[in-house]
Amino acid sequence: MKKISMILFAAVLMIAFAACNGTKKTEEVAIVEEAVVETPAPETPAYVEPTPAEALKAFQDFAKEYGEAFNNITKDPQKYSKLAGQVQQKVADLERIKVDLTPQQVKDYEKALKIITDVSSGGSKK
Repeated sequence: MKKISMILFAAVLMIAFAACNGTKKTEEVAIVEEAVVETPAPETPAYVEPTPAEALKAFQDFAKEYGEAFNNITKDPQKYSKLAGQVQQKVADLERIKVDLTPQQVKDYEKALKIITDVSSGGSKK
């Protein structure tokens, strides 16, 4: 009786295992094939280097926003902290293209840099 029960149990177990494995693999393969076929390739827009004038304008806007954030530090300290963390990168980015600026643009850059320097040293500028 024990042998028959063990053989019957083993047979049922193998049939159940085979049935589960076969169905699951086919479904997984079908799902994977559908996902591969239906997923379009995402288009990544090419990075366009801003012109020196655009970069200068963005830097001036940043300097103005940084000064305003310092003046309103009690209202929104997170904004000031976020902008303060970006100062070095913004200045470095504009220093790289400084040679491409016209003399008037260099003067505008120095004005914006003075605002950032004053704010960073603890003064307030608008």
